[in-house]
Amino acid sequence: MTIFSAFFNRRLAQLRHRWIGELSLALLLPIGIYITVGFGLSESIPKLQDIPQLGWLIPGVVLMVAFAGALIAVFNDLLQNRGLNGFYCSVYASPYTTASTVMSLMFSILPEGVVRSLLALGILQVLLGYAYPFVGQLLFLFLIFLAVMLGGAAGLTLGIIGGDAVASQMVILLILIGLGFCSEWFVPVDVFPTAVQPLLHFLPTTILAELSRGLLLNQNYSPVLILVVLGTVALWTVFNSFLFPRISSE
Repeated sequence: MTIFSAFFNRRLAQLRHRWIGELSLALLLPIGIYITVGFGLSESIPKLQDIPQLGWLIPGVVLMVAFAGALIAVFNDLLQNRGLNGFYCSVYASPYTTASTVMSLMFSILPEGVVRSLLALGILQVLLGYAYPFVGQLLFLFLIFLAVMLGGAAGLTLGIIGGDAVASQMVILLILIGLGFCSEWFVPVDVFPTAVQPLLHFLPTTILAELSRGLLLNQNYSPVLILVVLGTVALWTVFNSFLFPRISSE
């Protein structure tokens, strides 16, 4: 059995064990964000021609579902199964390289992250009463992949360096809120002071939002910016490969 199969089968077993909670979260989280942000911050959301106003918000909500789901899944699993007798310590002691182990872990959460995100996209389009272009949705799938990978990388980093569970969970909450508002997932970057807008525009998460709306809403975007996101995923994977041995020393 490959290391990817071990991670994937283990994750499937976990999902079967608590499928009711996972399904409820997958259904309620996007709806909750959509209603709360959509109606609470409707004045900040741009008005679109021939598209319902909240159609601008949905790509950001789906990216949040993809990113947050992967981050929380990896973080919680790592926090509960680290240490000398934990699952991840035994993985570290296996003959596989650290880099292949980290990559296998991140790829193993892709299927559930993609399914969760597509479910959110479908539900929100029904609530909106509007369907995005089919080709745009197919291309958007690749951006969902990247959002899941970024979230998994963040969860792995926090799971390795995080000591106190409560403090780490507070950090995660602050990160998700910050990304939601600073990455153009919930509100445009234009609402922030002019001095910080260039910095926010080059965040990988902001680039994902701009590319998503370019594909789904036919807005202007620069495809070459995807290289920033790909580079971030690659560098973060390398960084996590260096951090991963720490799980065996606790």
